[in-house]
Amino acid sequence: MPHLLAASGAAGVLISVHQRYGYALVAVLVIGALLSLWAVRDERRLPTVRAYLWLSFAAVTLQAVFGIALLIAGRRPAEGLHLLYGPLTWVALPFALLLARGPSARREAWILAAGFTVAFLLAVRAIMTG
Repeated sequence: MPHLLAASGAAGVLISVHQRYGYALVAVLVIGALLSLWAVRDERRLPTVRAYLWLSFAAVTLQAVFGIALLIAGRRPAEGLHLLYGPLTWVALPFALLLARGPSARREAWILAAGFTVAFLLAVRAIMTG
Protein backbone atom coordinates (compact mmCIF):
# COMPACT_ATOMS: atom_id res chain seq x y z
CA MET A 1 0.00 0.00 0.00
CA PRO A 2 2.86 2.47 -0.49
CA HIS A 3 0.80 4.55 -2.92
CA LEU A 4 -1.74 5.23 -0.20
CA LEU A 5 0.91 6.42 2.22
CA ALA A 6 1.94 9.09 -0.27
CA ALA A 7 -1.43 10.83 0.08
CA SER A 8 -1.22 14.22 1.72
CA GLY A 9 -3.57 16.44 3.67
CA ALA A 10 -6.55 15.29 5.69
CA ALA A 11 -7.12 12.22 3.51
CA GLY A 12 -3.50 11.18 4.03
CA VAL A 13 -3.86 11.48 7.79
CA LEU A 14 -7.09 9.48 7.73
CA ILE A 15 -5.47 6.77 5.62
CA SER A 16 -2.60 6.55 8.08
CA VAL A 17 -4.98 6.38 11.06
CA HIS A 18 -7.11 3.72 9.34
CA GLN A 19 -4.06 1.59 8.57
CA ARG A 20 -2.47 1.84 12.01
CA TYR A 21 -5.77 1.38 13.80
CA GLY A 22 -6.27 -1.82 11.78
CA TYR A 23 -3.11 -3.28 13.29
CA ALA A 24 -4.29 -2.33 16.78
CA LEU A 25 -7.62 -4.05 16.11
CA VAL A 26 -5.81 -7.25 15.24
CA ALA A 27 -4.21 -7.20 18.69
CA VAL A 28 -7.55 -6.44 20.35
CA LEU A 29 -9.15 -9.43 18.62
CA VAL A 30 -6.31 -11.79 19.58
CA ILE A 31 -6.71 -10.74 23.21
CA GLY A 32 -10.45 -11.41 22.94
CA ALA A 33 -9.82 -14.92 21.62
CA LEU A 34 -7.38 -15.60 24.47
CA LEU A 35 -9.83 -14.25 27.08
CA SER A 36 -12.54 -16.47 25.61
CA LEU A 37 -10.30 -19.51 25.83
CA TRP A 38 -9.59 -18.63 29.45
CA ALA A 39 -13.36 -18.55 30.02
CA VAL A 40 -13.61 -22.10 28.65
CA ARG A 41 -11.61 -23.19 31.68
CA ASP A 42 -13.04 -20.65 34.14
CA GLU A 43 -16.70 -19.82 33.51
CA ARG A 44 -16.56 -16.91 35.95
CA ARG A 45 -14.69 -14.99 33.22
CA LEU A 46 -17.65 -15.02 30.80
CA PRO A 47 -19.12 -11.66 31.89
CA THR A 48 -15.69 -10.11 31.28
CA VAL A 49 -15.50 -11.73 27.84
CA ARG A 50 -18.97 -10.47 26.92
CA ALA A 51 -18.07 -6.93 27.98
CA TYR A 52 -14.77 -7.14 26.09
CA LEU A 53 -16.65 -8.35 23.02
CA TRP A 54 -18.86 -5.26 23.02
CA LEU A 55 -15.85 -2.98 23.53
CA SER A 56 -14.13 -4.77 20.65
CA PHE A 57 -17.23 -4.31 18.51
CA ALA A 58 -17.16 -0.59 19.30
CA ALA A 59 -13.50 -0.49 18.23
CA VAL A 60 -14.33 -2.26 14.96
CA THR A 61 -17.21 0.18 14.44
CA LEU A 62 -14.81 3.12 14.80
CA GLN A 63 -12.57 1.53 12.17
CA ALA A 64 -15.62 1.21 9.90
CA VAL A 65 -16.35 4.92 10.37
CA PHE A 66 -12.77 5.71 9.28
CA GLY A 67 -13.20 3.46 6.23
CA ILE A 68 -16.53 5.00 5.27
CA ALA A 69 -15.04 8.48 5.62
CA LEU A 70 -12.26 7.45 3.23
CA LEU A 71 -14.82 6.18 0.72
CA ILE A 72 -16.75 9.44 0.96
CA ALA A 73 -13.48 11.31 0.38
CA GLY A 74 -13.03 9.32 -2.82
CA ARG A 75 -10.29 7.01 -1.53
CA ARG A 76 -10.82 3.39 -2.46
CA PRO A 77 -8.93 0.40 -1.08
CA ALA A 78 -6.21 -1.27 -3.17
CA GLU A 79 -8.49 -4.29 -3.72
CA GLY A 80 -12.27 -4.33 -3.88
CA LEU A 81 -12.41 -7.34 -1.53
CA HIS A 82 -11.48 -4.96 1.27
CA LEU A 83 -15.05 -3.69 1.02
CA LEU A 84 -16.22 -7.21 1.88
CA TYR A 85 -13.73 -8.10 4.63
CA GLY A 86 -14.36 -4.89 6.58
CA PRO A 87 -18.12 -5.38 6.99
CA LEU A 88 -17.72 -9.11 7.66
CA THR A 89 -15.30 -8.26 10.48
CA TRP A 90 -17.92 -5.88 11.87
CA VAL A 91 -20.63 -8.58 11.80
CA ALA A 92 -18.53 -11.46 13.21
CA LEU A 93 -18.59 -10.49 16.89
CA PRO A 94 -22.32 -9.81 17.40
CA PHE A 95 -23.11 -12.88 15.30
CA ALA A 96 -20.94 -15.01 17.61
CA LEU A 97 -22.73 -13.57 20.62
CA LEU A 98 -26.08 -14.41 19.05
CA LEU A 99 -24.98 -17.99 18.34
CA ALA A 100 -23.49 -18.40 21.82
CA ARG A 101 -26.79 -18.06 23.64
CA GLY A 102 -27.67 -21.18 25.53
CA PRO A 103 -27.48 -23.00 28.82
CA SER A 104 -23.83 -24.05 28.61
CA ALA A 105 -21.24 -21.48 29.68
CA ARG A 106 -18.42 -23.60 28.28
CA ARG A 107 -20.12 -23.79 24.86
CA GLU A 108 -20.67 -20.03 24.95
CA ALA A 109 -16.97 -19.44 25.66
CA TRP A 110 -15.95 -21.70 22.76
CA ILE A 111 -18.28 -19.90 20.36
CA LEU A 112 -17.05 -16.49 21.49
CA ALA A 113 -13.45 -17.68 21.01
CA ALA A 114 -14.42 -18.78 17.49
CA GLY A 115 -16.07 -15.40 16.84
CA PHE A 116 -12.98 -13.51 17.92
CA THR A 117 -10.83 -15.82 15.80
CA VAL A 118 -13.00 -15.31 12.71
CA ALA A 119 -12.98 -11.53 13.27
CA PHE A 120 -9.19 -11.66 13.67
CA LEU A 121 -8.75 -13.58 10.41
CA LEU A 122 -11.08 -11.22 8.55
CA ALA A 123 -9.25 -8.19 9.94
CA VAL A 124 -5.90 -9.60 8.82
CA ARG A 125 -7.37 -10.21 5.39
CA ALA A 126 -8.75 -6.67 5.31
CA ILE A 127 -5.27 -5.34 6.07
CA MET A 128 -3.82 -7.46 3.28
CA THR A 129 -6.30 -6.07 0.75
CA GLY A 130 -5.89 -2.48 2.04
